[in-house]
Amino acid sequence: MWILGIDAGGTKAHCIISDEHGHLLKEGFGGPSNYQTSGVEVTRQSLENAIQEALDCAGLKLKDIDRALFGMAGADEEADYMVLEPLVHNIMGEIPVEIVNDTWIGLRSAVEDNIGVVSICGTGGAHAGRNRKGESIILRNLDYQLGNFGGGGDLLESALHYAFRSNEQTFLKTSLEEAMLHIFGVETMDDLCNLIRREEMTPAHEFQIPIAVFQAAKNGDKVAIMLLEEMGYTEGQYAAGLIKRLSLANEKVPMVLIGSLFRAREPLLIDAYMKAVREVAPLAFPVFPTVSPAMGAIGLLIDRLKG
Repeated sequence: MWILGIDAGGTKAHCIISDEHGHLLKEGFGGPSNYQTSGVEVTRQSLENAIQEALDCAGLKLKDIDRALFGMAGADEEADYMVLEPLVHNIMGEIPVEIVNDTWIGLRSAVEDNIGVVSICGTGGAHAGRNRKGESIILRNLDYQLGNFGGGGDLLESALHYAFRSNEQTFLKTSLEEAMLHIFGVETMDDLCNLIRREEMTPAHEFQIPIAVFQAAKNGDKVAIMLLEEMGYTEGQYAAGLIKRLSLANEKVPMVLIGSLFRAREPLLIDAYMKAVREVAPLAFPVFPTVSPAMGAIGLLIDRLKG
């Protein structure tokens, strides 16, 4: 029996094919696959590329797959599933397939009993949790106006904000000002302002800005330190809210930390996150997965087969 699991995120799609025991066969990769940010057609192509690469490496055809589970960023509300279900079924044909939010495969990638809280801080921020009663909660995880904050996109916005304030002397001076000039290859902040207003900021620029914030923080830049600590604490507040709602405050609850920003394991970010969490759940502890979220999709699918 061959099963297929996918982690479809804002940066890439990762597909794994295994047997029903979770023994890894082959994997494949595609591009951005959060339809909310990349669009439906880019998401479709990314998923197809990841699946086909995995199938080719395994020497299989799509018809050889018995079951599939997709963990997808952007699978947040009923309206999202109305878009994603036809898209996925069009790719997979008659193969039985389940779509879940990518937070759930993240939790399963680190915690075999599937109990705890997962926080994603990567391209964006997302949070979900499950308790021993089987109760589960996922936050809306949409945008700032709808209560969400966190991830590289928001760090980018904040870094640019304070770089311009540094230039206009309305806040602390920060090395992020000089870093932005270097990233964009311009001489002045006026040049940068005009570039952004012309909508000429590229994905390459966007990728470099969070890295610059982490580097500035390591070098002791007060603004960069503030940005990482504020983001970490805010992400921890989201997780703490889930802990309270799931009645996990008195438990040794695993806090599964996923995404490129958390993966850097920067103490400024992680310590601030855990500070907010432990104000509610003193026994909580961080967990960094040792396998990919795509393996979490395989794990969830195996749980389904056993159940």
